[in-house]
Amino acid sequence: MKFFSRHFTHKKPIASRFFVGLFISFSALPCFASSETYQTLNLKQAISFTLANNPQLQGYFYRDKAQQGKIKQANIGQRAQVGLMVEDAFGTGEHSGLQNMQSTLTFSWLMQQEQIDSRVKASQSELEQIRIEKQILALDLAAMTAKLFIQLLVKEEALKLNKMAVRQANEVINAIDERVRIGKSLSIDKYLAEAELINQELLLEDLEHEIASGKYQLSALWAEPRTDFTLAGNLLQLPKVVDFQSQFERFKNAPRLMQLASKKRIAQSHIELALIEAKPQWQFTTGLRRYESTDDYGLVAGVSIPWGASDSNAGTVAKLRAEQDILTAQAKSLTQQANSQLYVLLQEIKHSGHVITTSKNKIIPTLETALTQAKQAFNVGKLNYNQWNSVRQAQLTAQSELLSAYESLHLQHIEIQRLTGASIEQ
Repeated sequence: MKFFSRHFTHKKPIASRFFVGLFISFSALPCFASSETYQTLNLKQAISFTLANNPQLQGYFYRDKAQQGKIKQANIGQRAQVGLMVEDAFGTGEHSGLQNMQSTLTFSWLMQQEQIDSRVKASQSELEQIRIEKQILALDLAAMTAKLFIQLLVKEEALKLNKMAVRQANEVINAIDERVRIGKSLSIDKYLAEAELINQELLLEDLEHEIASGKYQLSALWAEPRTDFTLAGNLLQLPKVVDFQSQFERFKNAPRLMQLASKKRIAQSHIELALIEAKPQWQFTTGLRRYESTDDYGLVAGVSIPWGASDSNAGTVAKLRAEQDILTAQAKSLTQQANSQLYVLLQEIKHSGHVITTSKNKIIPTLETALTQAKQAFNVGKLNYNQWNSVRQAQLTAQSELLSAYESLHLQHIEIQRLTGASIEQ
């Protein structure tokens, strides 16, 4: 990366207190074969692989399918009944045998369409909730993917810079060797420089292991852990950030807020179902009666109406209405939290941007000049190794802080996108 000099000391990234995410609305995603080969991977591809192959997300396909079966079942009411009744047969006297028998064929059914419609509506609301949960899980998985991807880019850049630092440390040792040989430096300077080189080599090895582990973790998200690929991304390309009000308006359609609204609709559907189930269900019967003694037929009809109070589900209804009030309060609380969090994140992005600008345009150029002059002073014997090295360490620290500022800005921006349900722009 152009804004770093040849010197760099690895500074392990500070664990962000934010999770990053991406809102992706989808009903079905193609599955990538686990044997798919790739050598270079960008952020969009990494997220696509995660969303297509992550086992947790695939489980929602079956939950969706199961709920659709529940909807289908809810649309089926109680079956109509066909009955046959025989009277005045096989008795004694005039009712012996079949001579005076009366036989009645009946057809009975419940008036239940309103209840069926309400059950279907409740099940459909539950399906909507499952799909929103799926979107939230997709957002969280994409968050993890994006976070790992950004951190890997940072570590890979740190690795490049540490390799240059190792080369420079070797050059310093060679320069000190010559000064020791001609008596212009003490042997202790050489030992200090060699210790610095060993430390840089250890940091280099540490970074290599961290990168391998990070790649394994990243690819494990799409159930294909591996390390034989490279990343394509540009930390220098800063995202465009819109104003606070626009971000807050986006949040109103974010999945987590939609989830609470969906739960309220589910509660309302169950309230309506409970009220309908409490109503008496009328059962109608109609049929045909035959009189054997006269060889005549007659029409029969009847209606059955349950008797008693119609508030049998009053407790259930009261409970569901209380749950709606709870969800309303939760939605209000979530909105207030998001308002505060978005404001803080935007302030942090401004600060990260200020740190980047100041470091690139003022701090690092100043330290580069100081380092050049310190090296010249060391070569002519005006500075000892410790004095020269302190200038080098200050410059390395500034480069490390600049890299951390780039990392923070990208993670802060992705967190805003996760909160608002926007797509990652990388």
